[in-house]
Amino acid sequence: MKAIHDSIIGPFTIEEDIALYGTITGAATLRSGFRLILHGTIAGSLTVERGSRAIIHGTVAGRIFNDGGRVELFGMADGVANSSADAVTVIDACAHVRGRA
Repeated sequence: MKAIHDSIIGPFTIEEDIALYGTITGAATLRSGFRLILHGTIAGSLTVERGSRAIIHGTVAGRIFNDGGRVELFGMADGVANSSADAVTVIDACAHVRGRA
């Protein structure tokens, strides 16, 4: 797994396993089959494709769109939307979510 401590200009497509400690300044898409561990910030929305996994300890300033992956939210997000019957979203009791669709 690759650790990233930098600021990345978005929109950004994640096509490898990463641990992000920095910032993505726009939206991000996590491609199928890859894993993201977020300790930093995504300034826009995050789309999680089918077969991918996102573990969020940091902040997603926009919404998380789960299109059939697995999302584990321990940090903060503006909202979470599951758009597939295959989507699995786990929201920790200490997580902060403004809205959920």
